Amino acid sequence: MAGRVACVGDGVESGTRLKFVHLLLLSTMIVPLTWRPVHAQAPVSNAARYEFNIPSQSVDGALAAFSRVSAFQVLNRGALTRGVISPGVRGRFTAAEALSQLLAGTGLTPHFAGANTVTVTGTTSTSFNAPDGAISLETIEVQGPTYGTTGFVATRSTAGNKSNIPLIEVPAAVSVITRGELDARGVQDINAAMGYTPGIKVIDYPGGQGAPNIYIRGYRTINFLGSYQDGLRAGFNSYDQNLETFGAERIDVIKGPVSALYGQGAPGGVVNMITKRPQFTQSNEIQLQGGTNKWRAATFDLTGPVAGSDQFAYRFTGLIRRADSPVAFSPDDRTYIAPAFTWKPSENTSLTLLANYFDMKRGGSEQSLPISGTMYPNPVGGYLPRQFFLGEPGWNEERIKNTSVAYIFDHAFNESLRVQSTTRFISTESDYKTTGATNSGVLVNNRFYRRNAALREQESQSFLTDNRIEGKFDTWGFRHTMLVGFDYSTYRRDERRRSGTASVLDIFAPVYGRPLTLPAGLSVSTLNKLEQIGVYVQDQIKFQRFILTLGARRDVAESKVTNRLGTNSPTTSRVDQAMSYRAGLGYEFENGVVPYVSYSTSFNPQVAPRADGRPFDPAEGKQFEAGIKYQPSGWNSYISAAVFDIVQTNVPTRDIANPGFFTQAGETRSRGLELEAKASLGNGFGVIASYSYLDAKVTKDNPNPATGISLQGNRLERVPRHSASLWLDYEAQEGSFAGLRLGVGARYTGETTDTTNIDRFPGYTLVDASISYDFSKMDPRLKGLKFTVSGTNLFDTRYFQAGFYQGTVLEGARRTVLGTMSYRF
Repeated sequence: MAGRVACVGDGVESGTRLKFVHLLLLSTMIVPLTWRPVHAQAPVSNAARYEFNIPSQSVDGALAAFSRVSAFQVLNRGALTRGVISPGVRGRFTAAEALSQLLAGTGLTPHFAGANTVTVTGTTSTSFNAPDGAISLETIEVQGPTYGTTGFVATRSTAGNKSNIPLIEVPAAVSVITRGELDARGVQDINAAMGYTPGIKVIDYPGGQGAPNIYIRGYRTINFLGSYQDGLRAGFNSYDQNLETFGAERIDVIKGPVSALYGQGAPGGVVNMITKRPQFTQSNEIQLQGGTNKWRAATFDLTGPVAGSDQFAYRFTGLIRRADSPVAFSPDDRTYIAPAFTWKPSENTSLTLLANYFDMKRGGSEQSLPISGTMYPNPVGGYLPRQFFLGEPGWNEERIKNTSVAYIFDHAFNESLRVQSTTRFISTESDYKTTGATNSGVLVNNRFYRRNAALREQESQSFLTDNRIEGKFDTWGFRHTMLVGFDYSTYRRDERRRSGTASVLDIFAPVYGRPLTLPAGLSVSTLNKLEQIGVYVQDQIKFQRFILTLGARRDVAESKVTNRLGTNSPTTSRVDQAMSYRAGLGYEFENGVVPYVSYSTSFNPQVAPRADGRPFDPAEGKQFEAGIKYQPSGWNSYISAAVFDIVQTNVPTRDIANPGFFTQAGETRSRGLELEAKASLGNGFGVIASYSYLDAKVTKDNPNPATGISLQGNRLERVPRHSASLWLDYEAQEGSFAGLRLGVGARYTGETTDTTNIDRFPGYTLVDASISYDFSKMDPRLKGLKFTVSGTNLFDTRYFQAGFYQGTVLEGARRTVLGTMSYRF
């Protein structure tokens, strides 16, 4: 990837570079307001044409292939299709035409029962290739385009290519955590959601209380660099990236550099949460929860059509939680309210309005504990109690209030041309009162811990919009799905800090309440502004069974930082520019196996002091990846394997000739293997399995002038070489135990290290489980009533990860057990 950085003072007219953005933005805002529906158009779900290349095979396999191409989900095939052979279908057809050909001569007949439902009925006998003597009369239900998920399995993704295509066609590893998986495992935060996903390490500790702290393929991917919601960055405030998983319909993890679609970011990948949307089928659920650490919570999720209308639907989702945490003096409270409204005047068009309010209160102590007394016994007092609190009870609060409003507009002019627009405004306030360790975990006399104190206040506002046109066309036998789009964002963050000291704490006889020393004035007062635009193009080209994906993106970003404590409030400005690329080639075999190879790039602007005063170029990431994806015919499952090699250059490292400054001679490399399998089988069984091998290290680094020590050759911090997970799930379908569901899982994480590789943290295995009972199986009058008990780290295993400072550790999350009574109606 070629990257170029220019400064305002170097002749770049920063004031004019982004002016044309405002015209584009104005047109974007006008489209949903001025568009008028054409009711005479045929519904896309039935009239859209798809390119089918399905050979003769079993009806189960043919319907599975049909589902992958058309986005319709086929469920409950059962005995009706057993042993029946489909003649297949090749060519460009509507869903109805394709189904008719697929089922020709089988005795099965498709019936469209509405915009979102197709049923297949019929009587099969020996004349229709059924087993000898077998006659069945059943119905197959085919669900219309949804989020592409059934149980634990996702078959489609909009995040991997910014286009609704089958996962097996995306030339990159994409892991999807479905709503079914989140519910089955009893997930309560974004870190826990990632627990069974390969290539990911989360830093989950009591002091963090679920705040996202995620490493993908060895690279930290949090906040502005990697947290997305509905395809847009989740915000600009350093402390506001707390995505509420109860409001998620699914979570997509796109691995590797994705700057060709999403712009600046870490080379490991991104996490994109799809929020719950209004449905035109009535569904309501309320829950009451209680459990460990005085956990008390209530949730509701209400959706359906507006009374008397087939064009309007609503959704109202909310959560209220009051709880303690495993650390003393640290609450874990949150309130989440998310109303949504959809207008769908035709099958071609929809406009969805989304809003949410998030209010979180938790402890402010980060709990970077000394190694002595946690990982190893302290010679004075042995081990610290696990609820040990490092901070000050009277100066210990993190409060985040976040409000956002958004719209998602989708209109298909015809079967070949579609326009989509997503826009969101976010406002966040955060107050952070913290007392924690100094930049060292060294104890004085093996018991006294030096601490600092700080107050951080931030207010931020973000406006983001992403707009794209998708066109489908053929040229000389090549089938194109082309995407052209632009996104624009503007961010503003006002930050103030006061930094001081707290009293030294005797870790074995702590005395709290002593005065803090904080200056009357501010130590930091800055105003950060960022304006960014990206223009991107992507073309997916199909020829016979080959799938070629090509993409490129141009980014321009202008940032300004005003230091209000400096003389005359000086403002530093810079403009970053970069090109990003992506290319992938796959081949789809008749049995559903798709091997692929790909190349992709990323960029990430850097801020560090440089001796000559010039700004740094962006850090650049380049990845080569090869893999195999497989969706077995007739099975609701998805299997993938990938190997990759990422190199990140232009990483800031110490300037030997100019102590106190940095140069861009640093380089890191990450190589690895990822395996993943998910299945939700018709007999009640479900499985999630994964394995990762990761060799991530520093390949170039200048030595520290003060110590002469270089990090070159060191492993990247907090990243295990080996990790694996397995979740098994079973729901009894009949008999005395019908309605009973059991799930059990294990997560293994290998040894990790800190930045210096001096401190090493042993590997560990955590065990989780869930059990639920559907009371309708006992008494039909109790339909909708369900009780669930879920637990994480059931054996309360003690494990550790590198802390935020040299010589410190973060203790891992402790056992949590929750009981949930839910009622669906």
